[in-house]
Order: sequence, then C-alpha cells, then structure tokens
Amino acid sequence: MRAAKILGTAVGLGLLFAWMESLFLYYGLPVRLAARGYAGGNPVFLFLAVHCSAYLVMGLLSMSPFFGRYSHAVPFAGCLFMLSLPGLLFLSEFVSSPFAASLALAGVLLAAAGVAMLIGRWGVLLSTLVPDDVAVVYGLSPILSLLIIRFFSLPGVSTLAVGAPLLTLALLWGTGGVRAEETEQLAPLPGFPIWRLAVFLFCFYAANGFLISLVPIVFARTEPLTDWIRVFSSLGAALVFRLYPRSDLRNFYRGAFPFIAAALFFLTFSPYRTPARVFLEGGLSFLDLYAWLLLIYFASRTGLRRGAVINLGISIIVLAGTVSHFSILFRTGASLFPGQSNHMSFALLGIFLLLILLSLWDGREVTFTTGGGAPGKTCEEEGFAGGDDGGDGGDADPEVKEKEEEMGRRMKLMEFNLTRQETEIALLLLKGAKDLNICSLLYISQNTLKYHLRNIYRKTGSSNRRELKNILD
Repeated sequence: MRAAKILGTAVGLGLLFAWMESLFLYYGLPVRLAARGYAGGNPVFLFLAVHCSAYLVMGLLSMSPFFGRYSHAVPFAGCLFMLSLPGLLFLSEFVSSPFAASLALAGVLLAAAGVAMLIGRWGVLLSTLVPDDVAVVYGLSPILSLLIIRFFSLPGVSTLAVGAPLLTLALLWGTGGVRAEETEQLAPLPGFPIWRLAVFLFCFYAANGFLISLVPIVFARTEPLTDWIRVFSSLGAALVFRLYPRSDLRNFYRGAFPFIAAALFFLTFSPYRTPARVFLEGGLSFLDLYAWLLLIYFASRTGLRRGAVINLGISIIVLAGTVSHFSILFRTGASLFPGQSNHMSFALLGIFLLLILLSLWDGREVTFTTGGGAPGKTCEEEGFAGGDDGGDGGDADPEVKEKEEEMGRRMKLMEFNLTRQETEIALLLLKGAKDLNICSLLYISQNTLKYHLRNIYRKTGSSNRRELKNILD
C-alpha cells in the first residue's frame, strides 16, 4: 500500500507537470489562440498569473472550517477546469472570431486554475508521507514527466490534454489524496516562523529562476543528454537524501552551495560547459528538495490546515519563478539577455546577491525536533506507542511530571557524549516512538535514523531499545 501511494503520487504529479509543459511546447496553445482571433497579452503570463492566484485563493479558503467540509470536491472541480481547455478550444472553432477568442481564453484561465487545484491536493497528500517517501516522489516525478512527454509526442498531445486530468484524478482518488487533509495532524510547532519560510522560498526560487535562465544562453544543446541532466539531478538528490547516512535537512542544505560554487567556477574559468551544467543542476536540485521538504514539514505541523500552508507556499514559489523570468514573458525570443555582454554582468550580480540572501538562512532557524512535545499532547496523540513509564501520578500535573522525567533523562544522556540529534532520537525511543514516527517528527531519512541508532547504542553500551531504557532508568 505504501509503495502504491508513492508511485501513484509520482505518476500523478508527473502527469500534471507534463501537461503544463506540453501545453505550450507541443500543444501550440499560443498559435491556437491566435488562430481564433486572440490578440491580447502573452498567454504564458496570463496562465502563470491565474495559476499563482489560484494557489493563493485555495490557501486562504483552506483556513476556513466551512471550506474544509467541502475540500474533497476541489480535485473534481480542478479536473473539470482542466478539461474545459480542450473542450472550449473545440467549441471555439464553430463560432465567430470575437466569441471564439473569448471561449479559448476562458479555457486557458480555467485550466490554469484547475491544474493548481490538483497540484495543491497532491501537495496535501505529500504532507502525510514520511521524508523518505517525499524524496522518492521528488526524484521520480520529473523523470516520469519527461517520459510522458516523449511518449505523447506531437501526434498524441491532444490525448494528453484530455487524458492527464482524468488519470491524475483517478490516481488521487486511489491513493487517498482526495480526503488527505482529514488524516491525523502532528503536534503544532510553537512560534511558527511562517514569514521566514516565505522569504526563504521566494529568495531561493527567484535565484533558481535567474540561474536556470542562463542555461539556454551559456550551455549548448548539442547533445540529447542535456535534456536529462535536470531530471537525473533531481533523482540524484533524492537518492542522496535516502541513502546517505547523515543526510538530515541541515547538512543537506549546506551541501548544496559547494555545487553552485563549483558551477560558477567552471563557468568563469573553464572552457568546459558540461561540468558547470551538472554542478549547477545538482546544487539547485539539492536546494529544491530541501525547500519542498521544509514546506511539507511545516505543513504537517502547523495549527492551520495543511492545505493552507501547501497552497500558500506554492503560490510564493510560482510568483518567484515568474518574477525571475519576467523579461521573457514580454519578448518573442527565447533569450533572457539580448545583449548578453552587459546584461550577463547584471544578471550574475543579481544571482550572487540572491545567493547571499539565501545563505542567511543557515538551517538553524528551524528545529527539527519535538523537544518535550507540544503542550497538552501525549505520546498516544502524537502517534507513539507506549506512555508513562511508571509512578502513580498522584496529584502532580502530568505535564510537569513528564518534563521533569525528560530533563532527568537528558542529564543522564549527557554522560554518554551524544550529539543533539542523537539525544532527541534517544528521548523519542524512550517514549516508545516507532521508526517511522521518529523519521516524520525529526524529518530525517530511515537510513539516517539507522546511522544515529548505531551511534547511540555504541556510545551507551546497549544493543536495543530495551537495554537503552534499562541503562537510563
């Protein structure tokens, strides 16, 4: 069931990504609009504007308890909105020019909102998965998207325009994503720094957009493999997170910047462009995965509904990407820098400034631990097995007693020279937390957890959880 949910989520998101990319590259949407008499603003800009606004509206509506009762209808509405694009384009062939342009434009705007509604629901489903599974989805969905685009080439793109919304809705229903927000909520984070998260997302994805804008200018597209560099980079980042034993989010975040620095070095001092492209895409993939894991981490632990954090976060991501490509939207050419010499200097200056601003977020802003748990939350409420270890409670406040007990265990653990992360894991073990609970609460991979468990058992002279508990108690 777990594997089916992971694969279904990856395929569902891959279908939506392929649908959006093929819309302009293969479906010929601008040409179809022009053929129906549309002579207004750039359709790419209009699509992104409505797409971003839809996330914002869905995020604000998700805060309402009234909306929550009907949130399961959102994916169905999104599917209908996406299907309205090929439907209204077809109908526009049989009406006169002014009405044909209006029908076609209405289809574009509805489709932009519909795909946002479906991606938002998939994001809510992601917030119910453990970090390992989120990383797998992140690594697989770009590859599946590219394969879908290659499979549905020019002759089959119309089939994709109709089939992708229906299939992704079926997958969302089958994986439980339609009612994903009704799943158990984890303990809220105290002092949730939502504004710092918003600044981080905007700065990173703006920097990401500026850096990616260099790709069609600096890097030659002479080899077919260049189309696969980005998707392989995403897969590589996911594999590192899953397999590297110390790939917690803080290390994962810091490890991205050497890749970007190496890319800029090769761009500046080396005639070889392929290594620069590989390092650039690799570093950005590391940060991209970090940003998504961070967003999902907060979404699963905020007092707001998951859908609010997910949709508002994605709206910031889309806005930042749109801003970074703003000049492209109003040009007919594909190049961001017409003059390349002077413009490139200003672009690189902006990139460096954005990366400096990004580096101000050092990963310590967020504590990926539970501490003593949220006030009023017991182990059972947080999904743990087990409970109080003994004592008759008496008239003492259970919360005070729990904190005193935890403080005593922390003092005892200091004798074994455990790291901060190892201490938090040991405390969760003593509370009866299972492996998946620990991975979800600390947002680490299962392989990272195994690495820390080996260190804990070695340092404490124990071989399992029971022996660790006996030593400390």
